[in-house]
Amino acid sequence: MKHGILLWIAAPLGVVAILAVARLARVRPMFRPLVGPFALATGAVVGLLFFGEGRFPESGWVSLVFLVPFLMLLVRGTVIAFQALFRRRQGATPPSLLDSVVSVLAYGIGLGAIAHQWFGLELTPFLATSAVVGAVVGLALQDTLGNLFAGIALHVEAPFRVGDWVRVGDRDGRIDQVSWRAMRLKTWDSDTLTLPNNEVARHAILNYSLPRSPHSRFVIVGVNYHTPPNKVISVLGNLLAQVAGVQAEPPPSVRILGYHEYTIQYEVRYYFNAYEEYRRIEGEIFRLLWYHFRRHNIEIPFPTRTVFLHQAEAAEGPKEAPATRMERALREIDLFRPLSEEELRATAARCRALHYAAGERIIEEGAAGDSFFVVDRGEVEVSKEMGGVRRSLARLMEGQFFGEMALLTGERRAATVMAATDVDLFTLDKTGFHDIIAGNPAIAVDISTILSERREALNQAEGDLTARYQPTASRGELKERILDRIRSYFGL
Repeated sequence: MKHGILLWIAAPLGVVAILAVARLARVRPMFRPLVGPFALATGAVVGLLFFGEGRFPESGWVSLVFLVPFLMLLVRGTVIAFQALFRRRQGATPPSLLDSVVSVLAYGIGLGAIAHQWFGLELTPFLATSAVVGAVVGLALQDTLGNLFAGIALHVEAPFRVGDWVRVGDRDGRIDQVSWRAMRLKTWDSDTLTLPNNEVARHAILNYSLPRSPHSRFVIVGVNYHTPPNKVISVLGNLLAQVAGVQAEPPPSVRILGYHEYTIQYEVRYYFNAYEEYRRIEGEIFRLLWYHFRRHNIEIPFPTRTVFLHQAEAAEGPKEAPATRMERALREIDLFRPLSEEELRATAARCRALHYAAGERIIEEGAAGDSFFVVDRGEVEVSKEMGGVRRSLARLMEGQFFGEMALLTGERRAATVMAATDVDLFTLDKTGFHDIIAGNPAIAVDISTILSERREALNQAEGDLTARYQPTASRGELKERILDRIRSYFGL
């Protein structure tokens, strides 16, 4: 009677316990491996009460029906506890290899205890025999076992994770997989490199992805001895500000490495977030380096002597010199119409040639300036901030110009001009034009007349697209205002 009451109580409680564990597994997925073994263990307890009247069976083989579910429950519980402990200490889920090792060890200990307790097997001779067999197998599988234990050590220490960029010996790559035998890397050439775990464990491992904060690299640039170091450092700093991917914090740095046989060497150190971006960033730095150095007359010397032998080609005429092209371009600009032939040639001689890469910013809206530009080759794009949105106003091509108001009156730039393609420009600044206008002040009157006519006829998106448009009541007032600003600016 008492046994029957106990059975009727245990059966519903077992069902409720199974449902509770299933519900817990839905809320916490980490407990899902426990549902099956718990249901089997609960069924074994109910079966023990029903068939054995609460007494454990005497037969060892029959007892396995009840012991195996409990062993499975115990092993899976041990694995879950190991995962929680590993996650707490390492901050990540343990690899499947370690879970498998813990499971095998727990099953081995549990099955050994069952064999000794319920089947009366003496484990000492078995362990001694196993030691001999293990020594033989260990010698035969030395490399394989070495890979296994090296893999376990790598997983426990966790010096890297899948997805990290690492250097192992002289090999670089991104980790795709770490198994019990080997580690698989994806190289820069998108090839797969498989390294045995024992070889990985014997080498120093450089993890490019840790820590996760910005990483730094550097490039070395050699410059001749004629250029002041402060100028080189300033140009390199401006260059780095235009390279996408270079972090502003920590800021990039430029320092002198030393004085060498024919160059002063500079170290350009920059910071970035994603390691796989460094090749693109370095390529962009070297690409812009040529344009920036060319514009600022900075030479990268070469320790070689190069002899060029040119054979004259009868079909090809002489090339037009840059100074001649500049003089011809100035003749076609109405702004310089009041200049005499001698003054025009002197102005052209004071112009400098500049080279910009596609996408580089030539002038910035709102910035101060005193330079006038003529497009020699290529195209530039003019844009302006309007209502919080940057709008493109025009594209200027060969022979067109911009920036005359900055040259003549010192006005701030009213638009941004960027190189739409690789572009060659001629530029003339206040210093180069000062002697011309100071030697013939009457030019200022003629130029102010031309500027007032242009301002009266052109809107904001035409003519001098980098000047601010200010409507006035009459052309005479506008001319006088411009003339006063020219005289004041040049001290006439």
